[in-house]
Amino acid sequence: MPPSDDQLDLANDPKRGSIRALRALNFFVADVQNGMGPYMALFLQASVRWNQAQIGSALAAGNIAQVLAQAPAGTLIDRLRQKRGLLLVSIGLIVTAVLATAFFTTWPVVMGGQALVGVAGAVFPPCLAAIALGLVGRARFDRAQGTNQAFNAAGNMFAALALGAAGYYFSLRWMFYLIAALAVGAIICVLRIKGEDIDFDLARGADPADGGAKSDPKSPAASGSLSEGLKDLLRGFRELLGQKAVLVFLVSAVIFHFANAAMVPLVTQLLAGGQGPKQAVLFTSGYMLASQLVFMVVAASCGRLAGRLGRKPLFLFGFAALAARGVLYTLSHHPAALIAVQCMDGLGAGIFGVVGVLIIADLTKGTGRFNTAQGAIATAQGLGAFLSNSVSGYLAKSHGYDFTFLVLAGIAGAGLVFFWLLMPETRQAAEEPAVA
Repeated sequence: MPPSDDQLDLANDPKRGSIRALRALNFFVADVQNGMGPYMALFLQASVRWNQAQIGSALAAGNIAQVLAQAPAGTLIDRLRQKRGLLLVSIGLIVTAVLATAFFTTWPVVMGGQALVGVAGAVFPPCLAAIALGLVGRARFDRAQGTNQAFNAAGNMFAALALGAAGYYFSLRWMFYLIAALAVGAIICVLRIKGEDIDFDLARGADPADGGAKSDPKSPAASGSLSEGLKDLLRGFRELLGQKAVLVFLVSAVIFHFANAAMVPLVTQLLAGGQGPKQAVLFTSGYMLASQLVFMVVAASCGRLAGRLGRKPLFLFGFAALAARGVLYTLSHHPAALIAVQCMDGLGAGIFGVVGVLIIADLTKGTGRFNTAQGAIATAQGLGAFLSNSVSGYLAKSHGYDFTFLVLAGIAGAGLVFFWLLMPETRQAAEEPAVA
């Protein structure tokens, strides 16, 4: 089989070592980032005996922290040259959260741990995307983002296997220890990325070749002043919110994650309620594997498809898959049926993970606000996830799972119509020269 264009480009790239390390980092971060992810709901229900409302509140604590941290994180990433150091701090927060939860399963510790996970979760996606943009440049960013998200999906698949085995053969608490061990791999990958390979201007969306701001360590973009940082944050948001397309995409992100975020925890609780804890761990790992396999295929192809078909058709398809998934969950609660439907999670998540970042890059080309915009969009995602987990927990307790799934499906359908009518296609922005 002949090598792909991506393989040929990488073979001749002097930064190939850092690019490969970033791919590996995406693999390990997938294992670490969510601090147990859907297994947290299973652990709290099966081991600690929390009800749906309590579990929803715990997950919402992480969402609240993430919402509050997203905007400052985006601006910080735009201004900070030490992006690798920021990743190391975030990994440390995750390790602290999972070990504290494993040893002290009390309400304050669980809530505090989820808050730390939320803060770290605000840093990982925009920081990894910024490093990728700084390494490969705008012309290759769509393919690089697709490849990195495919490695992220492969990491999630590995995590599902490893965490499932740990929970089944040992105990649910052993899954926390495994995450802490996998964090070591993430740290090694961060250290293997060379700081000098990351172009500071490119990483914040200000391409000097197209008239963007030059990389001056004494410039406001690079300074560390707190007051300058706050002014830059407010200035960045004023510029971003002045664009109608940015506002539409912000609302779309809220709607997408309102419909999406609670589905996986609800399925996990369904499995835990109908099966024993050990069987629930296996089934949870099964649907994680299935959805991440789809995610990996979708993410790997989305970068190329977004360049050919445009961003909008793919994003509309993601909304449609999300709405259909919510309805299909109500047809059967048999584990095999739930796992089959969960495969569709990979469609929506893969499209949002790749195409969403490309849309942000399109809308901020040449502005130097790429990561600030990522922070704003991630805030919208966190707000949607907070609403999803909070509302769904109480709906499931009072009206049952099927009603809750149908409500989430209806929200996804509304988001599809909203995005279709109001969001313009942004691909042409990536093809035009940046504004000086």
